[in-house]
Amino acid sequence: MDLLLPPISASLGAMVSLAQKLDALLDTEHTDEMRKLGTRLLELSKARDPPVTARIWMKDVRELSYDMDNFVDTEEDWIYNMSAFMGRVKEANARYERYRLESVPSHTDVFPIINHCGQKTDLVVGLHDKGGAVDRLCHLLTDGDEQLKVLSIVGVGGIGKTTLAKQLWRVHKLRDYFHCRAFVRTAKKPDMRRILRSILAQVRPHQPPDASEMGDLIHDLTEHLQDKRYVIIIDDIWDTSVWDVATCAFPEGNHGSRIITTTEIEDVALACCSYQSKYIFKMEPLSVSQSKELFTNAVFCSGKEKSPQLDEVSDEIIRRCDGLPQAIISISSVLGSQREANAVESWEQVQHFLLTSTTSVEILNFCYNSLPSCVQTCLLYLGIYPENYIILKEDIMKQWVAECFIRAPTEKEKMEVAGSYFDILVNMGMIQHIDVDYSSEVLYYAVHHMVHDLITSKSIEDNFITVIDYSQRQVRLSNKVSRLSLQFGGATFASTPASTGLSQIRSLTFIGLMSCFPSVVEFKLLRFLNLHIWSDQPSTYFDLRVICEFVLLRYLQVTCSDTVYLPDQMQGLKHLETLEINARVIVIPSDIVHLQSLLHLRLGGGTELPDVTGIPRNVTVPSVANLLDESSSPPKSVMTIELLPPICRIPEWIGQLNNLCILKVVVGELLRDDIHILGGLPALTVLTLHVQRRTTELIGFAPGTFNALEYFEFRCGVLRLMFEEGAMPNLQRIKLGFNSHRGEQYDRLLVGIEHLSNVQEISGIIGSTVRAEEYDLQAAESAFKDATGKHPSNVNIKRTDIAVEEYSPLEKQHLVRGKHPSTSSEQRGSQKQESQQAIKQNAHSNSQLINRIRDDKKHASVELQNDPPASTQKEDRVQDSGHYR
Repeated sequence: MDLLLPPISASLGAMVSLAQKLDALLDTEHTDEMRKLGTRLLELSKARDPPVTARIWMKDVRELSYDMDNFVDTEEDWIYNMSAFMGRVKEANARYERYRLESVPSHTDVFPIINHCGQKTDLVVGLHDKGGAVDRLCHLLTDGDEQLKVLSIVGVGGIGKTTLAKQLWRVHKLRDYFHCRAFVRTAKKPDMRRILRSILAQVRPHQPPDASEMGDLIHDLTEHLQDKRYVIIIDDIWDTSVWDVATCAFPEGNHGSRIITTTEIEDVALACCSYQSKYIFKMEPLSVSQSKELFTNAVFCSGKEKSPQLDEVSDEIIRRCDGLPQAIISISSVLGSQREANAVESWEQVQHFLLTSTTSVEILNFCYNSLPSCVQTCLLYLGIYPENYIILKEDIMKQWVAECFIRAPTEKEKMEVAGSYFDILVNMGMIQHIDVDYSSEVLYYAVHHMVHDLITSKSIEDNFITVIDYSQRQVRLSNKVSRLSLQFGGATFASTPASTGLSQIRSLTFIGLMSCFPSVVEFKLLRFLNLHIWSDQPSTYFDLRVICEFVLLRYLQVTCSDTVYLPDQMQGLKHLETLEINARVIVIPSDIVHLQSLLHLRLGGGTELPDVTGIPRNVTVPSVANLLDESSSPPKSVMTIELLPPICRIPEWIGQLNNLCILKVVVGELLRDDIHILGGLPALTVLTLHVQRRTTELIGFAPGTFNALEYFEFRCGVLRLMFEEGAMPNLQRIKLGFNSHRGEQYDRLLVGIEHLSNVQEISGIIGSTVRAEEYDLQAAESAFKDATGKHPSNVNIKRTDIAVEEYSPLEKQHLVRGKHPSTSSEQRGSQKQESQQAIKQNAHSNSQLINRIRDDKKHASVELQNDPPASTQKEDRVQDSGHYR
């Protein structure tokens, strides 16, 4: 058995994990039998289309490996009690010989995929041509007709309907033309409650939906959209019933609103458009020249030219893709991932495997078979989510690692490997990015529905994941279940089968209403628990105190619209690596920070999945403050920490985290010692520091500090930084944010910035305070340009909302008198009016600030959420010589 393989996989079950553990066995006969069994399973897993007898044998051996792995993990004296399993092992080896399975030919992957060009952005051909699809649809959307208009994009699967809808979503003039907008995806088995909640959460972002009943959601949507010009994109409609429900929520009005739908079914398109065919846009396959352009761009992402010898074979491959962008991108990614992309022999092999008349499904199946088995496992695992469900890259990476699908020496390298697998699947078009928040950072993804169908069928074949959804009235499970996904999002009542015997479950994912959640008391073997739950009853809570009994648990994520109860003590969960509670938490176990394996911790609030629940964002947790005292610190293995919302100051224990790579923190005030603590972290490569208390003295960075830092972001109401020669020697990018104030003199903004010799990009973000005028903003921009003028790198400046800004008591006295503390020319203003305006702006900016710094995280993370610091500070604290003031 190759121990370089991941411990758990779809093709080998837990055989690799088990092989590592059974080295302790003293009985050589037992170990020899197990090695023989593992080797035989590995060889059969390489067969392209094994016969039925081989498939049944492989399934039985995988189930045996899970049974043995569970026994080893739960029994202290397992090493002396393995004889009960050895009978099954010998019987499996005997069946292998009896069925002559050694005659089944193994197959080496034709194209072992490597990710040589990183993650690609959307590859688009022809849509933005003059008079092309985007131009024509933009004209229909903004033609001045005040009546509600529905446009429907129709075409076969893989032709680019979703891509066209996304391109329309990104058009700036459309974003500015409409008052509000939303982008949602449906499915063959749609969850209408989730769809309506998602629309409401997007068109009314500052008031997340509380309702869970369909009637209430429709009422809230209708009321909010009544007097607005809105645009709604509903992607991938499969049945007119979906449209019949959704259209009830969209008021017609006379405001020029528009709805865009996409579908593969022409009758559905006609129904959406009230049978007015002039509003149907039929997608056509790419022309030969467009297909060649897309193929070339996808294969040669590094910019290399195609060899002339490849012209003939590439033309034939392109012809067999039949002008479908999905097929072209998938095949191109297989070819482009090779070390020798110009190898004629490799391309001819692809041509040989593709039939003369090849469907998109057959091309996807070919691409799936070309993936390494470890990447196949990761792709199959995405079947735990419903079709078109929105996912986050970082979540998926951590889940793959927690499920032991990734092999790497360190936790950091495991996350890097997982990220590379994810990028491979994105480049192949199997995972699509969904930028519903119009962000330059791609945060949200979904599995293409054709790919979802493929991995569902593959998972059933291998008994890898068992899915039960709300449409199944009677469920009979003939196989053992190791991974169970309960997809009850569209149900008002659902339950798991009573006679399934689910005690052997290792992984459970639940998506649906709280009332449908089953009892999990018997699931003692759980390693993975992923719950997306929304409440269907007022004033309820979700009781999770039972998790303290799951001693094998490695991963727990809960996204819930209601309060979550955790157990009083969790230190017994010695294997727990990820604990993410995206909900309100009343009681936080006092020993959370002492979990010895903990790598990722998030408590309270968190990123809202737009297509999941519409859960309120950034819910604060009153008792988190108790976790941040000097006696408590996370394990030393932590690599990334986020402290949100603001904490009072940097905890001293951060200085002990020698593995810390990324730190993002919002602090109420900054002390001189804080810079000293952070500057000594040997592995810190990314630092995002937002300071709410205004600083009036220079914040200095001394020589020999922040030696590993590559990215530095600093935001404060007032910018005063000093970089000494030798500080931050490896810094490459720096982003600085501050506010413009009325009449302020901007001096000593960036002393010594010329010493940052390796910086390639400097970004300035300038906000405007309540009483600042346009000329104040211009003065701030001019001062920033002058301050960075000594540095040769590119400088970018943009305006934004104000940075959250708090004043010391002395500064507040100046404001009360109508004077800004930094200038004598400030005019007296109304104290009451200014205070009210400042409070409103600070609250708004605080919310946006927290959302902005939630970037895609590439490593293990800890996120501790705390109450904001008190609005008033004792005056004697300001006099402390340790403050920058």
